[in-house]
Amino acid sequence: VETAHQAHENTILASEVLPAGMKAPFDHAWGYLDKPGEMEYHQHDKEEVYFFFEGDGFVRIDGEEIPVSVGDVIRIPPNAMHTVVNRKDQKLLWAALWWPVMD
Repeated sequence: VETAHQAHENTILASEVLPAGMKAPFDHAWGYLDKPGEMEYHQHDKEEVYFFFEGDGFVRIDGEEIPVSVGDVIRIPPNAMHTVVNRKDQKLLWAALWWPVMD
């Protein structure tokens, strides 16, 4: 969290998952909410997966809310509207990996 910066229209803190210089076939970021709030509701044409490491909250995908907690893995389909929601005064930490859709 020390290297985190504002992301998604300043709705979350984010930082790189992999060390600088390490190459991967996907993009990546840590997402972090430390109080009640939610990430910007957005969509993109990428495959995406969230891995939850701390706290509990919700992932909203196309209007459906899915409860999440430590150890949960959530797939975000391409072009789906999605966000992460924290309703508690606690830390919510997840890693996001995303990559282009392959035919």
